[in-house]
Order: sequence, then structure tokens, then C-alpha cells
Amino acid sequence: MLLRTLAAAAIAALLANNADAQTVFAVTPYGPSCGPVASGLVTPNGATCRFDFTVTQATPHNQVMVILGVNEQSIPINFGVSCLLLTELAFTQVHMTDTAGCYTWSHALPCTFAGYARIQFADIVFDAQGLLTVRTSNGLYMRAL
Repeated sequence: MLLRTLAAAAIAALLANNADAQTVFAVTPYGPSCGPVASGLVTPNGATCRFDFTVTQATPHNQVMVILGVNEQSIPINFGVSCLLLTELAFTQVHMTDTAGCYTWSHALPCTFAGYARIQFADIVFDAQGLLTVRTSNGLYMRAL
């Protein structure tokens, strides 16, 4: 009986240490949008933290670019619409929106990650004449607390 009690106490202590080691994340929207709206959520899931960044109000069944950077910027761009690039292009990926013009980019990081990142989406449209229009979302600042 004493061994079971000691084992239970040891497991509880290990779990408490793991909980303390997990990083809590905050996702804060910043900057203007040219139409698409970005939102984000980070959820602990065991030893990892799943981050879900969603864009809504983009063009349905169309290309949307995920832009990941570190530093906040405010660079004017004009591809059919005057918008702002809110972070540098450290990492980009192009995906397709659904029938409602939404897309969620989701990945997991170790919960011990203690950094930060900035995320933005760009709705990329080529019309029937081949003209390019790029509408950017607001930015999201994800940071460990």
C-alpha cells in the first residue's frame, strides 16, 4: 500500500512538472485587413500545442497564401487593391479556400516552444483577363507568455 501511495505521488509530481513546463500562448490580431479576416487559436494537446490560424472572407475556391514571419512590418502593396504586408516573407505556402472562402492552417509545436511568430493571409485572384488582385488579411501575433 505504501508503494502505491509513493508511486501515485511520484506520478502526480511528474505531471505537475510537465504542466509547469508547457508554454501558454496568446494570439493577438493586429493591423488592417483588405477584406479577408484572420483569427487564431493555440490549444495544448499533450506534449504539443496545436495552432490553428483561420482566414475567412477570402474568395471561395481560390488560392490563399499563408505568410509567416517574425517582425512586424507595414509595407504597402498594390496588386489591384491597396493593402499592407504586415510581416516579412520568412515562410509562405499556398492553399485553397473552401466554398465559403475559409481556410485553416494547422500545425503542432512542442509546448516548450518559447518564441513568437507573425501570421498573415493573402487572397490571390487572377481574373478572366489574367489580372492579379491580392487582398491581405489583418496580422496575427502569436507569442509564448
